[in-house]
This record gives sequence, structure tokens and C-alpha cells, in this order.
Amino acid sequence: MLQLKCTLKVQKFLRLRPENLNEVKSPDSLLGHWYVNLFFVDRRKTLLFMSERTLLSFIMFGARKDHVKTFPEIFLRGVDQLLSMEGFSIEAINKVFSGYEVIEYTPTSSRKLLGNMNDLMDMYKHSIIYEGGLKNCDLWSVISKINRTPQRNLGWSRPIDVTSELLEEIVGNAT
Repeated sequence: MLQLKCTLKVQKFLRLRPENLNEVKSPDSLLGHWYVNLFFVDRRKTLLFMSERTLLSFIMFGARKDHVKTFPEIFLRGVDQLLSMEGFSIEAINKVFSGYEVIEYTPTSSRKLLGNMNDLMDMYKHSIIYEGGLKNCDLWSVISKINRTPQRNLGWSRPIDVTSELLEEIVGNAT
């Protein structure tokens, strides 16, 4: 089971009421649960997804109200695309997805991880603006660069390296 831990902005965007949110449970998926936040870049709604276990992240811009119905599928496609573009094997990606059969929504549960998410959000905003905005930037290179930035909460390891190590423990050769 996977839980998407949504900030209040995301809860409002998805029209989730407190009674629609599940209780936070211990993660049983390889990358842990994922945090989700909503922010604006170039006046476009942008969703930030971050693995709570590895801090691996990606963004999707252009969120619209009609995406609410397909939000879990949008998230799963984003994870698949991220892992594929990072060069992980199909076997490794399947291991990640093995815990994602059921998706639940919960509120956030860690200030420390919210702090990481806010830092990542700022890094994404500044990187995109520095490269000339959404129309001119290479979004994949921005995502890749941020996932290669050392994080204090990971002992100054990089999210992509922590993810690779986790997958190699389970699959062997993850790439």
C-alpha cells in the first residue's frame, strides 16, 4: 500500500475533506510513502512529489481540476517516467511498483520532511526560472540535477544514490 501525504494545498486541490483522509501507516513499499505539494511556476500549477525514504523527487506542471479524477494514475506515470529516465531496469521499476496496488491519501506527518519538500520546491522554482522559465528549460535536466544534490537528512548523500542503493539491495543490478 502507498500513501500520498498531501499538504493542505493539495488536499484543497483534490477536494479532500478530513473524512476522506486515511490514518498514516508505516510504509511497506520500497521507497516509502510520497509527499505531495502544490506550487506555482510561470503562473502554472505545479505538483511536487517526494519519496519520504529517499527524498527522490519530480515535478509535473500544468495541474488542472480535471486531473483530480486520475490523480493516482498521473502519479504512477510520473514515477515510472522518472525511474525509466534515470536508467533503472524494468525489474527494478516493477519492484518499486509492487507496493503501489492500493493508494490512499493522508495528511503530512513530518515537519522535517516538509522542510525538505519546501527546500526542493525552492530549488525547482529557482532552477526553472534561471533556465528561462518552463518554455525554455530542459525540465528533465532540472529534475535530474536536483536529485543529484546532496541532502542533509540523508547524511549528505544524494537522493538518486540512496534510491540506487535500495534497489540494488533488492534486485541486484538496478540499472
